[in-house]
Amino acid sequence: NRTRTITILTFFLLAFAAVAQQTITRGGVPGDLDAATEGWKMIESGALLIDVRSGGEYAGGHIENSTNIPHTELDEIVKLIGPDKDRPVVLYCRSGNRSGRVTAALEGLGYTAAFNATGWEALEATRPASD
Repeated sequence: NRTRTITILTFFLLAFAAVAQQTITRGGVPGDLDAATEGWKMIESGALLIDVRSGGEYAGGHIENSTNIPHTELDEIVKLIGPDKDRPVVLYCRSGNRSGRVTAALEGLGYTAAFNATGWEALEATRPASD
């Protein structure tokens, strides 16, 4: 069954990514400031922005114009992205762990432009200055 195979592959990739993902903390900010800076470049170029934290975390603060879909809802994330597997997508969570797992799962499904911008605080800390 194709759905079962995809589900098993997804869980395998998520488990692997959880082990492989490393969160960098610099200056007390969870996440990777360099990745967050790169994420902003993609966001400013029109990338889809997905916050994979829980609804409660999202309600406590988020990047404007982001869509909240918890990391456990990979099917919903795939639906939002749509059929274009080359569509630029920036994902973030609190520290980069959950968004890293989703990024790895999307790459395993053939998506080529998914990017882990790591943590919400890292994105806030590297937000480009307004003109």
